[in-house]
Amino acid sequence: MTNRRTFLAGALAGLAPIAGIRGAWAADDAFPQRPIKLVVPNPPGGPSDIVARFLAESMRATLGQPLVIDNRPGAAGLIGTAAVASSPADGYTVLVTSRSNHIVAPLVQQGAQVDPAREFAPVGLALRAVGILATPGKSPWRTLREFIAQAKAQPGKLFYGSAGIGATNHIAIEQFKSLAGIDLVHVPYKGSGPLITGLMGGEVQLALLDFSSAQAGLKGGTIAPLAQTASRRLSSMAEVPTLAESGFPHFDPSFWIGLAAPRATPAPVIARLNKALDVALADTQMKARAQINGWELVGGLPQVLEATIRQDMADFPSLVRRLELKT
Repeated sequence: MTNRRTFLAGALAGLAPIAGIRGAWAADDAFPQRPIKLVVPNPPGGPSDIVARFLAESMRATLGQPLVIDNRPGAAGLIGTAAVASSPADGYTVLVTSRSNHIVAPLVQQGAQVDPAREFAPVGLALRAVGILATPGKSPWRTLREFIAQAKAQPGKLFYGSAGIGATNHIAIEQFKSLAGIDLVHVPYKGSGPLITGLMGGEVQLALLDFSSAQAGLKGGTIAPLAQTASRRLSSMAEVPTLAESGFPHFDPSFWIGLAAPRATPAPVIARLNKALDVALADTQMKARAQINGWELVGGLPQVLEATIRQDMADFPSLVRRLELKT
């Protein structure tokens, strides 16, 4: 996979003239005049919902209006995504989006009625949630290189788990298999909870977990970390190498979360939302929450999220076709 830093740098350089307009946009203070709805296309309690509630709290001070959370789960996130796409393009309905509903679900879900990559304007990339390539605590290997060596010695004999067919961590480990040149057997579970239980019990030998959900197992010793997806080691996991340090500098399976609005939303409105997002991400309390939850805060111009989406759209369609993931 293309190095994300190289890709983003090139994309942003090409869009520099657009970036220069931001100052003029930010001068428009007419928006907002009433509460803003943040639509989360997932159930309460998940990563996107947690991030949305933190952002709503912080962005209110900048925008001068409350941000109301509206959870609309269903169809792998496409119900809530479609609802925002069909809303008035006035900035008062904003999507809390992620790689899962913005990229993967439209590719996997048969007859999807929304194309987020075309129908939304990016507001900003909020964060990347650090993931952990993990193995059962009782496994004999303690580094990713050791695991790969074992997998190569026993092709088709080791198992990896995912949160379900077509889940982000399913596709990510398929990418990893290809890059590492190994053969693992996929075991799909019905969600992250059963996956973690299966990993702890040794039913599978590898899984990609988000930082927060893996904490109990890591502290209890029932899960052992092999590598983290952060661009640099988190201070709370300073002993765990990054994927780049483990020999995979171009593999980025981190789970990103951003904000997007219907494509025709006026540029001054996008700019106001983007500024509020950046201020929220710079907040001391938000940084403390990021440290606890294993988030890499990003921010910046809308083009940062645009470039991330473009990169995913260059990578994921071929993977979905190869895995025959249409449902």
